[in-house]
Amino acid sequence: MKKKTQLRPAVLLVPSAIFIVVIILSLAIGQPFTDTLTKGFEVLQYNLGWVVSLTMLLFVAFVAVVIFHPIGKIKLGGPNAKPKMSYWQWFVVSLCAGIGTGVVFWGAVEPLVFTFEPAPSLHLEPGSNEAVIWAMRTTFMHWTLTPYAIYVAFGLVLAYVIHNMRKPYNVSSGLIPVVGEKLAKGKLGTFVDMLTCFALIGGVAGSLGYGILQLSTGMDLVFGIEPTKFVYFIVAVAIFAAYTSTAISGLNRGIMWLGDKNAWFYVILLLFLLICGPASYIFNLLTQSLGSFFNNFVESMTFTAPFPDSELWPQWWDQYWWVDWLSYGPLMGLFFVRLGYGRTLREFVVVNWLMPCLFGFIWFAIFGGTVLYQQFYGGVDYYSIYLEKGMEAMTLEAFNSVPFAPFVKAFMLLIIAVSFITLANSMISTIASMSIKNSSENEEAPFGLKLFWGIIIAAAALVFTLAGGIDGVKMVKTFAGFPIVFLGIVMIVGFIIYMAKRPRDAAGNFEYEEAIANAPDNGEPCAPPSPTMEKLKAWIHSKKK
Repeated sequence: MKKKTQLRPAVLLVPSAIFIVVIILSLAIGQPFTDTLTKGFEVLQYNLGWVVSLTMLLFVAFVAVVIFHPIGKIKLGGPNAKPKMSYWQWFVVSLCAGIGTGVVFWGAVEPLVFTFEPAPSLHLEPGSNEAVIWAMRTTFMHWTLTPYAIYVAFGLVLAYVIHNMRKPYNVSSGLIPVVGEKLAKGKLGTFVDMLTCFALIGGVAGSLGYGILQLSTGMDLVFGIEPTKFVYFIVAVAIFAAYTSTAISGLNRGIMWLGDKNAWFYVILLLFLLICGPASYIFNLLTQSLGSFFNNFVESMTFTAPFPDSELWPQWWDQYWWVDWLSYGPLMGLFFVRLGYGRTLREFVVVNWLMPCLFGFIWFAIFGGTVLYQQFYGGVDYYSIYLEKGMEAMTLEAFNSVPFAPFVKAFMLLIIAVSFITLANSMISTIASMSIKNSSENEEAPFGLKLFWGIIIAAAALVFTLAGGIDGVKMVKTFAGFPIVFLGIVMIVGFIIYMAKRPRDAAGNFEYEEAIANAPDNGEPCAPPSPTMEKLKAWIHSKKK
């Protein structure tokens, strides 16, 4: 008998209602509304940005320790759990869902812009050798270890609680080790799930807004179709139809298939640029930039520039990126839960964190190296092109220096579209599942829920884009990122304390794992009633009868 779907009205309606109000205010008041949000964001960043930076360091440290700690041996789903996908399938879905839209938009832009517009308080000469290395290491910081640590930190906690404690497929389940099941399933849990859904709507809508602008600009550069509001509308509708249809088909069909194709598109493009581009320059730039990145990682992560000439640079770049990533963090971590069944926590970190980070280093080195080489040695002033045409056109303009430029630009437009579709369909599937009571990671949400969230996100992005920009939606989602900072601290610290109290055998292994994973689902707490090994073994034996 098919399980009857029970909705969570608060999670379904409150975030979407708030966003509809924001859209109405933005249209009615216009720029003053966006200016007010921007000023409030500056105040928050100046006063709390240091908390955000330190929390990001906590995330990085947490996921790194799991690789070497005995906790990393724990298998998600219990000792007998079997993986549902190969390492390649797992990696490509994780990579493309987590970072795809960002790398295609910023791949050539950040290294170039940071080289000629370094943080004022550092007093680096724009375009200097020092500025180039600083630009590359800052770009690496924005797009490798730290952002994926946000996803994986939330994902580790949620994967353990959902797979091994068998709790509902919600972000609020991550609070169970801290506050207990009653509070986590009550009003506190509902509030947390509403907050994370609201933040995600803003995050995906903002990404779609970037996608609409970049694809429309690209159509002008490649096909001569001038970007107009009608073109924006057509692009938005086409992307909406694509990501909704693939989300409806589920993880094992649409999302996994699309992720595989997306990853191969990335590989083909990178190999082409490497073969046709300045390979020696790229590898030399990558080598020195990586050394600078790791040597200065902690200092870069704690860069707050409390100086008169700072112009709030770290607040508007580093810390803005952190709260932007945080708007995705909990639900992206929840999506990762579906990918990790049957794998250990150590594998969870390696595949979801280290491997995408390695890809990020390579991607930005190749794109950044290609543009910077042409800027300094090829006689092409890409920085002037950026100032004249904007960042939406920058990435596509970079292909003018390679063979078959028109075909490569068209291929890049395809990658941009597929990258966003991969992100959106994974997030729509996750947020739809969050709208169901007692949802399971194995359960696909109904068509109607996916369609509802797909329409809300597309409408938000399109309205803001047609109104003259996406600044409003960007500011809204960053506000939601601030409380998620504290949610992350509570979940991670609480999980660490919870696991520290769990009994282990002489080798340091968590023996109760098998009992938790195999215990009958009768509403009893999925944890042994006694910290002593003798009582633990008796409890396991009783559960197996």
